[in-house]
Amino acid sequence: MADKTSNLNNKFNLRPFQATDYEGLAVLRNLLYPQHPISVESMRHNDKTREKKILHQQWVWEYNQSILCTALYTQWEEIYHPKKFVIKIYVHPEYQGSGYGTICFDHLMNELEQFNPIKITTQIHEPHQQSFRFFEQKGFKNTITERESCLDLTTYNPEKFEDAINRVIQQGLRITTLSEFRKEDERADYKVWEFEREVSPDMPWPDPITIPEFDTYNKQILQHPKFNSNSWFFVMDGDQITGLNNLWKSEIKDGINTGLTGVRRIYRRKGVATALKHTSLTWAKNQGYKWIRTDNAATNEGMLSINIKVGFKFMPAWILFEKIIKEEN
Repeated sequence: MADKTSNLNNKFNLRPFQATDYEGLAVLRNLLYPQHPISVESMRHNDKTREKKILHQQWVWEYNQSILCTALYTQWEEIYHPKKFVIKIYVHPEYQGSGYGTICFDHLMNELEQFNPIKITTQIHEPHQQSFRFFEQKGFKNTITERESCLDLTTYNPEKFEDAINRVIQQGLRITTLSEFRKEDERADYKVWEFEREVSPDMPWPDPITIPEFDTYNKQILQHPKFNSNSWFFVMDGDQITGLNNLWKSEIKDGINTGLTGVRRIYRRKGVATALKHTSLTWAKNQGYKWIRTDNAATNEGMLSINIKVGFKFMPAWILFEKIIKEEN
């Protein structure tokens, strides 16, 4: 490996990402995260719908027609701050530990200097222990952990949890889908956006979460290739949304992923989230899915408790690492 990498060091050159790189980037990304694959379609959608205010730039190193490294800086739209950035570095497994990650990191930090950043964030999957050490040596510190968990739907018995759904219905509330909500209210999509705007700031995260404007939300979320209006479930009080749980298509066969679960403050502790959870699980099982995944902040004890009681099993976590460059004024 030493001879191999030393010969390649002279040929290492990060160039700007091009539209023709999507396929190669997907191959690299899915090699590193085989349990969390991403499609070219999803990557194109994310790039196409990104807000113009978001500072985003990506570079790749290609050798023998294969992308072996990629480095990017960007900003989270739902946690937007003009001076806060997110960085991602992907290095092919065969070339890790050979200095390429350091070159990518130094390149990103040099590029970011022009923006005078105050904080830089990265997210690392728990199995990638070498990345932990790498970023800790660069002065990054762990700020929050996202616990991912999975449920075997073949063992899930919907009848066992019917009382949880009935408890909500007996309060005069009802459960519906976005498909049905759209039929009864022409402003359904807008109301969903308003709901997310209200509940998202309560989600545990180092920075306050704010949902983009409706036009952006509509393009990014409601027109995403993994979106399915039949798998967005609501508990309604009349024509008002009290709680939401949505499911997203997965790139892996026989599986589906949980997105947001949120409840308005005045409706919390009434069983709304639990009823939504079992409604979505029942739907997924009836659709023939064999497993479902979800992720929650390690501090979100309420949702973690609901999931554990149902039978979700913990998977490797996602760890957020951040470096404060300057204190926020």
